[in-house]
Amino acid sequence: MSFYGNQVPPQQQPQNNMNAANAGGFYQPSNQFAFPQGSMSTYQTSASFMGNDTTSGGAMGVAPDPLPTGILNAFSTKGYPHEAPLLEEIGINFDHILAKTKIVLIPTRSTASVSQEILHDSDLAGPLIFFLLFGLSLLTAGKIHFGYIYGVALFGTVSLHNLSKLMCNMNTGTSLQFFNTASILGYCFLPLCFLSIIGIFHSLNDTMGYVLGCIFVLWSTWSSSGFLNSLLELYNARALIAYPLLIFYSVFALMAIFV
Repeated sequence: MSFYGNQVPPQQQPQNNMNAANAGGFYQPSNQFAFPQGSMSTYQTSASFMGNDTTSGGAMGVAPDPLPTGILNAFSTKGYPHEAPLLEEIGINFDHILAKTKIVLIPTRSTASVSQEILHDSDLAGPLIFFLLFGLSLLTAGKIHFGYIYGVALFGTVSLHNLSKLMCNMNTGTSLQFFNTASILGYCFLPLCFLSIIGIFHSLNDTMGYVLGCIFVLWSTWSSSGFLNSLLELYNARALIAYPLLIFYSVFALMAIFV
């Protein structure tokens, strides 16, 4: 009689299993290493149903539209059709630039009808272009003053910003940002660009130049005071805020006439 009775000894079980597998029999591993049957098909079905199929190339089973081809599109700022343009992502809005420029060019237009979105837009693309145009016009007339232009612009903007914050009506909860002030002052600098362009063809150091200088300074002062008056929600204080603005723009007019 065997020590194990009718059972196979443990040391002979792996050998018997291998023999059964070689003989064409079916060998079922233990439950510890068994893979649940049907789980792969269930996962693939649920993934396809949820739109996570990696072969589709996009979310919800929709492949993204390809980028436009061509040499013109290679140098453009357009991306995918469902994405925002590059200029809009970096904060350059041509509609706001055009709207602010029109308001400055038409002094009789009231700034009360301007939307708060345009007033609070701190775009500096237009002001940089206007200051550069002013400097290039003076350069064409034989005056090199780029350092003075940007130095006076920076010092004046900081001073006027602090002054405007002191005049701000705190009861309305209006918060004035530095770049808002810089944007308004820069856009209202456009009339002085016209003065510098006139100085290329005609000397401004005469009676006609003085009159034109006064007109363009008052033009810039009127536009900027209207912008700040609407932005800060001030009442009956436009003349008060216009006085420092008049001094600020007069410095650039004197620079274009005499220096």
